Amino acid sequence: MTVAPTLDKGLRIDVDSATDWQVLDMICTDASLKAGSSLAESLGGFMEDDEDWAELMTPELDDQFNAQVAHVSKTISSAKKENDLTGSVSISREDADIWFGAINQARIALEERFHLSQLEEEFEDGIDPENIDDPALLAAVIRYDFYSRIQTIMLDYILD
Repeated sequence: MTVAPTLDKGLRIDVDSATDWQVLDMICTDASLKAGSSLAESLGGFMEDDEDWAELMTPELDDQFNAQVAHVSKTISSAKKENDLTGSVSISREDADIWFGAINQARIALEERFHLSQLEEEFEDGIDPENIDDPALLAAVIRYDFYSRIQTIMLDYILD
């Protein structure tokens, strides 16, 4: 898979295999697997008056977060795939915020589920995949890194 900015301030993801498509689909899967309360409810824990937050903000934020994931899912599923499963996904400048939000939700869900920041603290030079025996954890580490890299490219080239 290749990820690169476009001349029109967008992002193009060139997909080379079925595995690449699965990794892209996992953005939505990971974002939707938030354990326990919703992301909006979790953010409410930082507010002084949780009642107001729950009544006024949580429903609106939940709708926004769900819409972001649905938009990304639709973009990925509607991308043209060749017979050899190559293809590309384009993220326009206008859609960058939506994608960034969905990817951020996926990263937060992975962190919550696997405690990746604690794992990273255990390794002096970052997480070394060679030292991870659990296949689910290894897959989460790889996806988290991929999501982080896409967000970095978006911040560097697309988002102001």
